[in-house]
Amino acid sequence: MNLVYIKFNNRDDQVHGFYELATKARVTSLRDGLYGVPLTALALLDAQHLSYRRATDEEIAQAHAQIRTPVAPVLQ
Repeated sequence: MNLVYIKFNNRDDQVHGFYELATKARVTSLRDGLYGVPLTALALLDAQHLSYRRATDEEIAQAHAQIRTPVAPVLQ
């Protein structure tokens, strides 16, 4: 399974697109609105005319870094 990371171009497409992916495919949600989806699932988004783009390598690296090293809470 080839996995691609995408980011929706607007909030409405994000809500509708996530619903489509969650109900009809496998989707992984990362921080900052990034989603990991199978390459074949992009056809679902295209069929619904949803606006998305492929995430850059930098965006993917930042999202993964936030998972590995989360910000420590500040205790007062």
